Amino acid sequence: MTLDELEQCISQLLALARSRGIERLDTGKRDYYWNVPSPEWVDMTKQPPLTVGSLDDDLVELDKLRAQPERAASVDLDRAAAMLRLISDELSR
Repeated sequence: MTLDELEQCISQLLALARSRGIERLDTGKRDYYWNVPSPEWVDMTKQPPLTVGSLDDDLVELDKLRAQPERAASVDLDRAAAMLRLISDELSR
């Protein structure tokens, strides 16, 4: 899959979320979540360590990224992935 194809898929999925009434990401009472760090998340030979992420912190950092696109880093993809997971949870309700 190319990045363009992935972008198309994500765009379609965001359109689905909008069509189901999701217009804003709201963490509500949820904030902290479990995360499996790299490279352990793809190593099936052992039990991975867990780290803790924060949805609220992710939103703050992604908002900074919108204002300063030059600060983009690989960790921002992890933050965006957490937001996609949040949308997935909302759609699954």
